[in-house]
Amino acid sequence: MRGLVFTGVGQMEVRQFPDPIPGVGQVVVDIRCTSLCGSDLHNLHNPNLNHNLIMGHEGAGVVSAVGPGVTKVKVGDRVALYHVVSCGKCKFCMAGYAQFCTQDRRALAGIEHGTDADKVLVKEDNCLPLPDDISYAVGAFIGCFAGTSFSAMKKLAPNGLNTVAVFGLGPVGLAGVQYAHAMGARVIGIDCIPERLTLAEELGADETINFREQPTVPTLKALTNGNGPDRVYESSGSMQAQKDAIDACAVQGKICMVGFNGPMSLKTDNAPSLYAMIGKELTLMGSSIMPRQYHYEIVDFLRAKNIDLERMITHRFPFEQIEEAMRLFDTGKTGKVVIDM
Repeated sequence: MRGLVFTGVGQMEVRQFPDPIPGVGQVVVDIRCTSLCGSDLHNLHNPNLNHNLIMGHEGAGVVSAVGPGVTKVKVGDRVALYHVVSCGKCKFCMAGYAQFCTQDRRALAGIEHGTDADKVLVKEDNCLPLPDDISYAVGAFIGCFAGTSFSAMKKLAPNGLNTVAVFGLGPVGLAGVQYAHAMGARVIGIDCIPERLTLAEELGADETINFREQPTVPTLKALTNGNGPDRVYESSGSMQAQKDAIDACAVQGKICMVGFNGPMSLKTDNAPSLYAMIGKELTLMGSSIMPRQYHYEIVDFLRAKNIDLERMITHRFPFEQIEEAMRLFDTGKTGKVVIDM
């Protein structure tokens, strides 16, 4: 089978690998769609990456083989893939929070071979049932960024009385725009890439701010009668955005952060001031991926609110052009980029 590997900083190639054979409790999934994620770009520019590991962690497809003891899926099932591989028996796994596994936490394209391939080998627990009316692309999204955004938005719980500021309009932020809009909130998107600002408006943002052209905090306050947004969703991982989120947020507002962009040090001049949190009685929350048990809730929410996550797709490529797709995605001037197998 074919699989994409990163061979050096900014370098990649498609290689041939043996077809996987499922062991006890394992499943082989024939990938129908794999999508590119911002963390793929972190890996692409990581000099310490395993250059023999197949990349990709957002995938969906059809079960083509099952190992001994598998009872939850069968050959022919359509599945989305939850990309965190865990022990299944620690207290967090038993509660459905595999992302906090304390005994054997791994990830597709982290330690295990990923989804940028014809086939992938996973535990049966990593297979999320994919109804016929949900596309393979949306299934791939649910297993990672769309689930991450949904989990964060549940924590913020916006409604028609709230204004949600979304910092960072990559796919994670764009999903947040769609969710917050569907929940009835006014949505303000913040980024500096014109293509993503335009896409955010198409997906439900009421206003957008290009932080290269307008000062973020004063503009947010001007758009909210001087109060600031009472809900903030930070998906960029930028330390400046984290600082601006705290400075802009309204009194007794809520902030949820999901973005990673390198280690954070409170010794930096741009570090957020926690005094503002005290003075304004802010609620600051982090959100990591999603608990697996949200899967059906996300599917029901997409149906109930008629949310089409495929609207954020700006480019589709066949697997033969996956290197070109990755380079385009690395420019930052796209929405979601997907690979159709």
